[in-house]
Amino acid sequence: MARGDSWQLRVLGPPTLVHPEGPAVRLDGTALALVTYLALEGPTARSRLAGLLWPDTVEGAARNNLVHLIRRVNRAAGDAVLVADDRVGLAPHVRVDAAALVSEGGDGGDGMVTGPLLPGVDFDDRPDLSDWLHAWRERLEHAQTRLLTRAAAEQEAAGDLSGAVSTTLRLLDLDLVSEDAHRRLMRLHYLAGDRPAALRAYGRCREALLRELGVEPLPETVALAREIERGEVRAPAGRGRRLPLSVLRPPTLVGRADTWESMEEAWQAGQFIILAGEAGVGKSRLARDFALSKGEVLHLEGRPGDALVPYATTGRNLRRILERTPDLPLDPWMRASLAWLLPELRSGPGEAAAPDASLHAAIRHVFQAGLAGVGSILYDDLHLADAASIEAGFVLISSAFPLGQPGGVPHLICTVRPAELPAETAEVFRRGSAAGHNRRLDLGPLPEEAIAELLRDLDVPEVQARAGQLTRFTGGNPFFLLETVKHLIELPDPGGALPVAERASQLLSDRLARLSVLALSAARASAIVASDLRVELIADVLGAPLLDVAAAWEELEAAGVMTGERFSHDLVQETVLAGIPPSVRRLLHRSAARVLGREGASAARVARHAQEGGDLAGAAPLFLRAAAEALGALRPVEAVRFFEEAAQLYTELGQQDAAFDALVRAAESPWRTEQVAALDPLVERLAAGARTNAQRARVAALRAGRLLGRGQAQAAEAEALAGLAQLEGLDLPRVRAALLRELVQARAHQGREADVQDMAPYLRALHEALGDDRERALGEIALGGAYLRLGQGEAAEPHLRRSSDLFRALGDTYRSAWAMHNLAATLHAREQFPEVIRLREELDVKLDRAHAPTLYRANLTELGISHTRLRHYAQALDWLRRAEAYGDEVGEPRGSLDRAFADLYWAIGAHDDCLASAGRALAQPDPRDSGAFIPWLHVGRVRAAREDRGGALTAYEHVEKGLSGRDFPYTRGLLLLARADLAGPQDAVDLATQALDLARTRHFPDLETAALTTRAAALLAAGQAAQARTDSQAAVARLPAHAPRDDFARPLLVHHRVFMALDAAAADAPLQQALTWLEAAVQQVPAEYRDAFLNVQGTHRALQALASARRP
Repeated sequence: MARGDSWQLRVLGPPTLVHPEGPAVRLDGTALALVTYLALEGPTARSRLAGLLWPDTVEGAARNNLVHLIRRVNRAAGDAVLVADDRVGLAPHVRVDAAALVSEGGDGGDGMVTGPLLPGVDFDDRPDLSDWLHAWRERLEHAQTRLLTRAAAEQEAAGDLSGAVSTTLRLLDLDLVSEDAHRRLMRLHYLAGDRPAALRAYGRCREALLRELGVEPLPETVALAREIERGEVRAPAGRGRRLPLSVLRPPTLVGRADTWESMEEAWQAGQFIILAGEAGVGKSRLARDFALSKGEVLHLEGRPGDALVPYATTGRNLRRILERTPDLPLDPWMRASLAWLLPELRSGPGEAAAPDASLHAAIRHVFQAGLAGVGSILYDDLHLADAASIEAGFVLISSAFPLGQPGGVPHLICTVRPAELPAETAEVFRRGSAAGHNRRLDLGPLPEEAIAELLRDLDVPEVQARAGQLTRFTGGNPFFLLETVKHLIELPDPGGALPVAERASQLLSDRLARLSVLALSAARASAIVASDLRVELIADVLGAPLLDVAAAWEELEAAGVMTGERFSHDLVQETVLAGIPPSVRRLLHRSAARVLGREGASAARVARHAQEGGDLAGAAPLFLRAAAEALGALRPVEAVRFFEEAAQLYTELGQQDAAFDALVRAAESPWRTEQVAALDPLVERLAAGARTNAQRARVAALRAGRLLGRGQAQAAEAEALAGLAQLEGLDLPRVRAALLRELVQARAHQGREADVQDMAPYLRALHEALGDDRERALGEIALGGAYLRLGQGEAAEPHLRRSSDLFRALGDTYRSAWAMHNLAATLHAREQFPEVIRLREELDVKLDRAHAPTLYRANLTELGISHTRLRHYAQALDWLRRAEAYGDEVGEPRGSLDRAFADLYWAIGAHDDCLASAGRALAQPDPRDSGAFIPWLHVGRVRAAREDRGGALTAYEHVEKGLSGRDFPYTRGLLLLARADLAGPQDAVDLATQALDLARTRHFPDLETAALTTRAAALLAAGQAAQARTDSQAAVARLPAHAPRDDFARPLLVHHRVFMALDAAAADAPLQQALTWLEAAVQQVPAEYRDAFLNVQGTHRALQALASARRP
């Protein structure tokens, strides 16, 4: 048998695979299941087929079975009827009888094959395959009914009554109890002049209904039979004028040439294109036409209700991409990370309780690798997307900019309504625009000349001369214009007066009023459900038979209300929603809540439906669940909102204690150092509503935490002590533990080491006694933070490691990250910088712009500080600039960041930039930074370097004032050395000695080297060169491990000067060592600052001068 000859696969009726030149191939069992599935679904991934056909077999064995089955089918046919690579499909030369039904392109005529799908076949031993078969049987039966009904109507309208009779008989073969088909047959016989045949058809109808269902015909059928007996049946009314295709979709885009040109410019720049405009103005049409002109397009969208659920839009769109490329390779870490959003990717029941560090990286991989070959992504109605998805999209764009690069993310185009753009989304757009990543283009109404051009394209002569009238009536809105033209076409005189309506949108309401009762109910239920519509879901919400709802859906599609499983336009949905009576609206919301709850929809979505349906008692706990889900998604803003909604509902229900508890849970969320200002009103509401001592104590713990977040340690201590007093006589160990955690940290912030040591054993014992890992973790991080604040890094480290491990095991991503942040700080204090950088770079990936701006920016800043300490100045500047850009985007206070910039600029001799950074830090201090006064030290040093002794001393007085009552020993040591540089020789020796004692007492090895160097210089100035040599020799011996923090070469320079004073032969060695170091060090400095590093920084300038003097 020649390859390429056409095979025929019949699945409607008895299944067969036949060839014109050979016998039929017998198919049954698994082989029949395989070819039928491929015939209806098209090419399918091997993994999908293996799982369907052998559900109880491990995947490797199932895929092996599939290979053998493909070979067996092809061997039986003697031809390659199945083709397989990564996907399996039917060969192109295999024709399928159901193809016209699958494509919905059949005409329902005599050539259309009808019949049940695989009659008598079942796959009960394979549940998923069985469900698939039943669903397709229903779908194909519905498609055959629809096509035959349409064909019969068209034959009747054309006067082909005998053809209409034949087609109607085929309809009855499909469904013997369809009274619609029986009535059609009765009427057709009568109109053909055969009244006896019409009455016999009624008799057969009555017999079938009594035999199959035990019921009499409907009154409508009985009435038709009586009309036939009397000879009063009329032919059906003539069909109205068919809407021209040009009205359904105008052939050309008018009035948008300038916008198209701007879109082209943005496309070439790789920018994210944002089309903004009111509903119906033509955003989607323009976006689609432009995108299609560039190649393959993937359509995504935001949907009503998405904003309630973090990552709702992202999750749906990831599924869309994975459905498009089901064999997309996903590494185990990607699958595990995405499983939080897509539960179907989970390999075990305990996976993915919260987003992990690599979520955004996994999303980026799917968008890059899964969209290979796609020219652009068109994102309709992005204003409906949730805030988490918007943030994820911003990360995606910024990481892959410019868009459209090979191997990167495709070009992105979106449509939004500006009036409905949430503030969070508008802020993300602003940040993207500031970075040059996106471009917004606003679409306005069409002018009259564009309306006139559009009317000429519509092929409706009666309206072409009415551009002025229609522009005024529709406001230049293209959607309203087309709705008005459709309305006019349906009138007897399309050229008559415009409809009496305040707005063209009222015409939509008129069209909805002409729907059948069930179709209107289906539209209303769809408008209520709003998102992820399916005919089956709407049938469940209405409690109506699926096939009846499917028929109603056809009516909605024919009326232009629905397109597939979504509304044809947002304005149609809004019009349907506005027309629902309040009582019906509540019923539909309650039903939607029940159905979506059974389907496992997000708690926020179900809660909103329950609330709108008036079921407040059901909605309140659902909002609490929604808040917990939001916290698990690292979305604190949404979580607080859900907690507040639950509290409001409990208040309305008169459950005051439950309302109080809901608000406490909002304020006790992990974000104690994030959203501080936003949560303050919440704490004050709690304070106003606290009715018992126990509630007042809980408020005191919250207030203490907020005060600590602002660096107000004494006020925090007073609040914690007041809360403990409220607990007198009450057995509330968890509340007591919360207050003691705040108290120990408040005392540590004040440098009260003895108090912390006294509290620590009791605090640990109390948390252990609670028997709760979360409480243990909170106790450990509190003690670790307290020891860290006291400068006792070795004591802090084990507490922080334990807390990080416990939080990680609990799935508390945010608190685990804070513990890591504090752990890195303890290692920083002990100068273990390579380990610090490793931890912080890991943390940078873990956070990946999670909704934690304080922690994210603090980590970037600390990376810059660590690289400054390692004298990797170029890398330090890069990290600090990242921190600056991110902080500006999210509105974080920048005082502590400017301190880090000032440190860096002082170290590299950029004195102007150092003063500017210090000035910004002092002018805009971070209220959480108790060291906000420290930049005065840099102001004094720069003034001293510029020989402004008075200005330097004034600045140092500010530092002294800031140190009063605070424990900043390292800063005090630097101040002592800075004052020594301005003092006379003997005073300088005394000040340097004080700094040296402090450095040795508090274990600051780099400060000890700096103090020895400063004292050597002072002794040399006092004429005591021999004594100076002892100190300079000791300082040089400490290099390089314990070099001064910001002046590595100064010990070498001072040692050289001491040797010169002593006329020692070895004087040249330290000088040469310093110059060699300088030559290497300058390579670590950003290019724009190298001149300042060599010629402005004091030590380096002196070294350059000595080097010049040595040259011949």
